[in-house]
Amino acid sequence: MRAARWQGLVAGITAFLTALPVCANRLTFDVRPDPLPDHAVACSVALTDGWISLVRIKGFGMPAPQPFRWRTTQTEEAALLAALEAFVYGDPRSVEAYHSRPPAPPFVSVTWMTSLDGELASGLYLQPGLHLPRVLASSLESLGLDHACGLSATTGG
Repeated sequence: MRAARWQGLVAGITAFLTALPVCANRLTFDVRPDPLPDHAVACSVALTDGWISLVRIKGFGMPAPQPFRWRTTQTEEAALLAALEAFVYGDPRSVEAYHSRPPAPPFVSVTWMTSLDGELASGLYLQPGLHLPRVLASSLESLGLDHACGLSATTGG
């Protein structure tokens, strides 16, 4: 049952993200602090032409119709690009997105997408517990996602 819910949520988020304007630099954090579906929080951050777009989904509900948008700062852009660069170079390591099963809550997953040599590169990162690698925690903090999205993942682990 849990696997079916997970696959449904991944399909829903994927469908929603494909409906957004095409963006080559995107991180989507999905934090599951416990088994209760209402406590799940997903936050998608996209960088396009000097603008950050943020979409927040609480529980397994639908996102707000309009994303938050603001002009990016150099710090925000550097943090987002550092996280994407880390994924591209394999630290942290992504998992096979279609056949991987999420761990039991609490866990964090990060779906990432970027343009690399004119091609789209993407992946899925799964982390048991709520502790993120330093590069992801720094991005989360620099972008203010702990406040804007209520994400509870932390540095460490």
